[in-house]
Amino acid sequence: MLERVFCLRTIHTFLVLVLWTQLLTGQPNQQDSLLAAGALRDRGEYSQAIAVLEALTQSGADDANSGTAWTLLGSVYQDVGRYGDAHRAFQTAISVFKNQPGTERQEAIALDNLGSLYLAIGQTEMSKKLRLRVLKVVQAAGDHAGIAMVYNNLAATALQGNDIKQGRKYVGLALQETRLAPRTDDDDLAAIFTHAGWLSIHDHDYKQALAYYDDARRLWVKGHGMNHHLTGWGNVLCGRAHALMGDTQQGLAEVKTGLSIIENTVGTHVSLYFGARLIYAEVLSAAGSPKEGKAMRAATLLSLQSFLRGKASESVISADAFR
Repeated sequence: MLERVFCLRTIHTFLVLVLWTQLLTGQPNQQDSLLAAGALRDRGEYSQAIAVLEALTQSGADDANSGTAWTLLGSVYQDVGRYGDAHRAFQTAISVFKNQPGTERQEAIALDNLGSLYLAIGQTEMSKKLRLRVLKVVQAAGDHAGIAMVYNNLAATALQGNDIKQGRKYVGLALQETRLAPRTDDDDLAAIFTHAGWLSIHDHDYKQALAYYDDARRLWVKGHGMNHHLTGWGNVLCGRAHALMGDTQQGLAEVKTGLSIIENTVGTHVSLYFGARLIYAEVLSAAGSPKEGKAMRAATLLSLQSFLRGKASESVISADAFR
């Protein structure tokens, strides 16, 4: 059940459109800095993105642009496991937007990201409540692409809570909304495909799972090229599906390739890396090396626990969320 944990950290189309529209109303230096920070995050250059965003948020401003900076900073903090800092950043963004007229959609961005954070720490009910609030905003705006992504996020919440029926419903609704949207961002569509793939694996339809994962990987390659952590994750997912189909050598090769891409682009101190390592351990066992796979799994879980403790999260994070 690893993929439902690690596929949701792209910036959604709905969020991007509102974010960049907001930036265009700001001062040129603010706009340039926020765009640069977003680009740094996309490339996995988290330390540099944090430095840019922390400088912006320390300016003392209390306007919509400041709220946008806090939201993006919270997302980067979450990417690197600084969950307590991410929580404070999202809460600050929400407070800023509440004091600014006409920023309902920007506030929805912050709420959606806070919902992602609660999902990451296993608080699925709080995540669901926040995302249902966001759903009302995008439905009122008639934004089918945004509605699709909120349904996908609700699917993630349901699947992490092992509610397969609800997860299946939300994935179906997400796919339906993409057909109504003039255009759905490739990253967002790929994220929906990964949940559809997970459901196919749950149903033991590994061929269909591979088709969904391969579509997601193709979209990530199209948008980011071969040397990007999302493309790496796509390789890992395709490798797992191949292994489950019985083609363990192909699966092992793809997982190795994906893990290498993730390590080379975002490093070994992000949650995505640990997820990829756990899948690698699973595929190793399937490929005839159960002892090595078991040892890798145990070592990865220990490293993951140490990583989470080292980030001094204000919440208790269990490694069970990554299994």
